[in-house]
Amino acid sequence: MRGIGYFLGATLGAALLFFIISYFFFKPRKVNNHEIRGFIENSDRLLIKEINWVGGILSNDNERLGIKTISKMTYFSNRNMSYIRADTYTYFSKELNKYIRTYSISEGYFSEVLLDFGNKDKDRTIWPDMYFYYNKSQNADPTFGTIDKPLPILHFRSANPALRSMRQNNKDSDPAYLKQKYTENVKLYLEYFIEKEDFKKLFPES
Repeated sequence: MRGIGYFLGATLGAALLFFIISYFFFKPRKVNNHEIRGFIENSDRLLIKEINWVGGILSNDNERLGIKTISKMTYFSNRNMSYIRADTYTYFSKELNKYIRTYSISEGYFSEVLLDFGNKDKDRTIWPDMYFYYNKSQNADPTFGTIDKPLPILHFRSANPALRSMRQNNKDSDPAYLKQKYTENVKLYLEYFIEKEDFKKLFPES
């Protein structure tokens, strides 16, 4: 009986310690609907005709460029201490004249679809130009846009209304669906990926 008691005590103690650590160190930032809506309403869009392919999973010129997965551990919640993943692509944008990083957080891995849309030799009947949506305050912030701190792009889609989104089998003709996915991406970015000081710049009253 004593052995069972030790086992149960150790198991429950470890679980409690795990919960306490995860709650205090991995809990996401609390973000409200006002902040999510404010981020989106303070965003603008830009037509993108070409996306520079820097080669490979990461660039041979600089490891900070190219495709990269950024993972954030979530706290003990309905995500069950899992990782939330953002698939990103970082390159220098001629249209924005700065380094940018596209995020695909809520929609899954985009493979090379983004790059197909940006191919300068593309067939525009298949891969029309696209729009990038960026936050105007971040774009005006001189700390954003460097290779060390690229400007985040949280929503991008085809410029052809008939193709509204670049993903397959995802209701890409439904504006309400696209708005929902964009909103979810913004929410998760503000909860997990934006740096604390940058969040305070956007929402100093929070």
